Amino acid sequence: MKKRLLLFLSVCFVGFVLQASSPKYETRAVWLTTNWGLDWPSRPVRTPADARRQQQELIDILDRLQATGINTVFFQARIRGEVFYPSQYEPWATVLSGGRNPGYDPLAFVIDECHKRAMECHAWLVTFPVGSNRQVKRQGRASVVARHRSWCKQLSGEWFLDPGNPEVRNYLVDVVHEIVSKYDVDGIHLDYVRYPDNARKFSDTDSYRKWGKGAPSLMSWREENITATVFSIYDEVKRLKPWVKVSSAPLGRYASLPGFPASWSCKEAVSQNPKRWLQAGKHDLIAPMMYFREENFYPFLYDWAASCPAGSVASGIGVYRLDRESGNWLLDEIKRQIETTRQVGVGQAYFRYGNLYRHTGLDQWLVAWFYRHPALTPRCVGAPVQSVAAPESFRVETHDAGATLSWGKVDGAFTYVVYATDDSLRVEEGEQIVAVLPGTVHEYMVPGSYRCYAVVARDRYGNESLPVVWMRRHIEREKYEIKLHE
Repeated sequence: MKKRLLLFLSVCFVGFVLQASSPKYETRAVWLTTNWGLDWPSRPVRTPADARRQQQELIDILDRLQATGINTVFFQARIRGEVFYPSQYEPWATVLSGGRNPGYDPLAFVIDECHKRAMECHAWLVTFPVGSNRQVKRQGRASVVARHRSWCKQLSGEWFLDPGNPEVRNYLVDVVHEIVSKYDVDGIHLDYVRYPDNARKFSDTDSYRKWGKGAPSLMSWREENITATVFSIYDEVKRLKPWVKVSSAPLGRYASLPGFPASWSCKEAVSQNPKRWLQAGKHDLIAPMMYFREENFYPFLYDWAASCPAGSVASGIGVYRLDRESGNWLLDEIKRQIETTRQVGVGQAYFRYGNLYRHTGLDQWLVAWFYRHPALTPRCVGAPVQSVAAPESFRVETHDAGATLSWGKVDGAFTYVVYATDDSLRVEEGEQIVAVLPGTVHEYMVPGSYRCYAVVARDRYGNESLPVVWMRRHIEREKYEIKLHE
């Protein structure tokens, strides 16, 4: 096995001495964890000043992520039976405000702030777990367990919604409907969309007898329950807003591979089948939680990359493993994993925000080396193809500090992509991108002097306009139609 692993690593690491190219499309995500206030908030709201402090904390977090090059934020909007927005289904999160209305809407706030920075904001939802005995008791009559006891199962002091109960599936669809219909989210991100860790002891034989008739086995029935939940949520999201992405965070290994056993895997442990979800067109993105190293990481990363559609995978990178108490990994191990994701055409998702900046050198390395240029989020497979008008009234004013670009508003533009180069314009590549801007911004100052500038409009589906181009060698501004690389 050791020889096979070394051979695999040698293939993956070829060319790492060269500077990593910057792809035009790449998911660069981070999980912003609110459970237990791990990343945010630092303390609950008790006064109006606390609410303002929480908002400023979020602003500071997003500013830092933007400066690093992150383009996608998984904001944990639903933890175990508690939420970070006003809901008709579940109570306010205790860690946010002691279970009371905090005086503002955190989900609306973080979505708006992400969009100001041209970053996607996905509502991250803990799916089936609904709290420990202590949490459920604290929530009282507002808890899911108290309101729908027949839907819930207990295991090792933790409560879970029963995936085999059709009413649970309808309830989760309702929770998602509330978010997508009320908020301008870019995605719904499902966590724990699986059976519990110790699934062998999950007491659902009564549900199996009631709803599992005709199923070949308990395990196949369980897998169908999880898949049916994912499909139902996907269909509802796309019915409401077809541009909203549906993603999940499955276990880091799909199943055992020849020579690489993995009992703790999607298929073998918790009844997940994310490859099926992608292949059926019922998922836009997966972020497998690949918080392992060496033979438990690289072969399984390659398996995801080789068997899933391009742009549909962002490897979960366990930067928390750098902490002394969580693995005490060397920084070089994380860097190698990040580099390998790009070599195999997979994006990155960092768990979690706080750990990304806790260790000296990681974020600086990302900015200086790996994320030197902005990247666009990949276009969803199957998204409708539609034309986007190119920006008009494009002007470039050069000055000592650089050049100020301005253009007219484009209807339907969600973001604008700004290019600058001294070479021939290549909009199909990422090295010439200097900024990705929100659709509300129509002016940008590019530092330094370049021969060629261009702007492209992009809609919510990821469709792009032809670029409008200005070249220094011409006295008059000209607009060129540059054929986009398919």
